[in-house]
Amino acid sequence: MRICAAIGLREEGEPCVELGRELDDACAPGLTCGGKDGFCARRCSTEGSPPCPEGFFCVDTELESLCLPTCEKTGCPEGQHCIQYRDGASACAKVHGTNCQQTPCAANQKCTLYTETLHPDTVWMVCLQSCRKDPSSCPAGLICDTWSCRPPCDPNGPNTCAEGFSCQKARPTRPWVCLPDRR
Repeated sequence: MRICAAIGLREEGEPCVELGRELDDACAPGLTCGGKDGFCARRCSTEGSPPCPEGFFCVDTELESLCLPTCEKTGCPEGQHCIQYRDGASACAKVHGTNCQQTPCAANQKCTLYTETLHPDTVWMVCLQSCRKDPSSCPAGLICDTWSCRPPCDPNGPNTCAEGFSCQKARPTRPWVCLPDRR
């Protein structure tokens, strides 16, 4: 499968996707796409030279040391939350769904975070329970789709999905369920 992706558009601290031939292709000059969740970042040394700019910290990632974003000390603008990512990174974002990093999920559920590079300041969060193909593996009112219990919906009926979510199919053969509306 081939995919077209803009080269060199993402600024420091913005989410990126490693689609180009080189890790540097997704980000502005001097930056690389790195970290487990993919952020445009400058290279650094954990010994302090060169230092990271304010709002960033130096961390050893899988491939190299990078300046990843952090909002833990600075906070976020009104309407946004400081969202935690892997490698200790954090970034301000508008949350659609329940912020399950602040309000923990039930014991049998996992906080799931969705991002979209076209909307770098937005995340979708939902508590999901794992399931099997067996329809009875989900609680009443939910159906199993892509190994998670999700609310079913009717694309021709009233919108029953949470704000920021819409009635979609993960694949043509799958059922209609509420998924992040990443358009």
